Amino acid sequence: MRAALLVVLPAALWAVPAAGAATRHAPCAEGARQPRCAFTDAKVSFIADGDTIRVMLAGRTRTIRFTGINAMELTRYSKYPDRRRGACHGLAATALVERAIKRSGGRVRLAAQKASSHSNKRLRRSVWVREGGRWRDLSKLEMEAGLALWLPNGIENAHNREYLVLAERAAAARKGLFDPAACGTGPDQDLPISVTVNWDADGDDMQDLNGEWIDIHNGGGRDLRLGGWWVRDSWLRYGQGHVPGYRLPDATVVPAGGTLRVRVGCGAASDLEQHWCLRESAFENVTSGFGTMGDGAYLFDPQGDLRASQTYPCVVACSDPLAGRVRLDVQPGRDESISVTNTSGFPVDLGGHLVKLHNAGEPDQFVFGYPFRPGTVLQPGETLRVDPGGSPADDTRLERHAGRGPYVLADGKGVVSLRTTDDLVTACEAWGVASCR
Repeated sequence: MRAALLVVLPAALWAVPAAGAATRHAPCAEGARQPRCAFTDAKVSFIADGDTIRVMLAGRTRTIRFTGINAMELTRYSKYPDRRRGACHGLAATALVERAIKRSGGRVRLAAQKASSHSNKRLRRSVWVREGGRWRDLSKLEMEAGLALWLPNGIENAHNREYLVLAERAAAARKGLFDPAACGTGPDQDLPISVTVNWDADGDDMQDLNGEWIDIHNGGGRDLRLGGWWVRDSWLRYGQGHVPGYRLPDATVVPAGGTLRVRVGCGAASDLEQHWCLRESAFENVTSGFGTMGDGAYLFDPQGDLRASQTYPCVVACSDPLAGRVRLDVQPGRDESISVTNTSGFPVDLGGHLVKLHNAGEPDQFVFGYPFRPGTVLQPGETLRVDPGGSPADDTRLERHAGRGPYVLADGKGVVSLRTTDDLVTACEAWGVASCR
């Protein structure tokens, strides 16, 4: 697989002279034409971890934060490998970076779309190393090995989609971080656990923090005890006990077949609901193109093993269990409703799906969403109706209420879609002058 990615880069990149000399411009990514980056040579002076190094650049020591990835953290940094301490995947990522830089003779090439790009006081750059007679993107090597989380960037966005593809391939192959027993056999290793994320709250995400959440589903036949486990997004947000995310309380239990919801904002906890209590939105919304934006939700056990995750949007080996099996109907006039009908000959579970009302003409912008929990099963021929108004307290198995008020679906035009939480469109219904495209 790796050999197929060794695409010869333009001559402009090979012509970059020694450290301290003039910057040259070339395409940012292997095999691409656009966008273009400024490339400059540097000498590495210290390897901090899997996504941070220090270099000598134009006579100054500068700290470099790798673009587009987030490696697991170390708790002790050292130039001596046996003195380093930290997450098992953090140590592995650091070792990969160290080996690659040594093979490159300690010299790297730094690339940026914008020279001022930074992360706090660190320069944000792609880091390239000499390998097998050609220069390779070091973050790409880490993503191929599954040793970092995908962390898209809105400014340095040339690698966003490329790295998402590599992350989803690594997850499918259970490589690196995505091997659920890489750090050793953990608790309840045999239980099937899944994670889904509601990444787009209704309206302004910053004004509705509890409209973003992570669902942890226990698909096994016995209770799942999650005390000491933690959830996180792709960004690094330290929580209680210096955990990189939200540490689940010791008494947290998800019953067999049950789902625990972890909301991003603050609130009162219950048996199947916890609150991360962040002061800002955690999850990026989706955009498309080479600068694809999105995020991921991740569940780690106390050993540091990644036991379940979901990145979005899905771009590799994407599948929708409801494709071709359900019909979406929308009634925008009197008695507004959104209905989902099982048109197949088998039961279907709407869990992991949601209906969303679009802003007309803006396929990636939404007014509100109504998510379905795992276990929302429709038998053959059955229809579940979602009333945009009404009270959720009046919900029944086949009648749901979004609590949005009586007049939500505009008569003149509108679009509603049924889609997966990783942004695959199952079905879409438009009316008036609006279009699903």
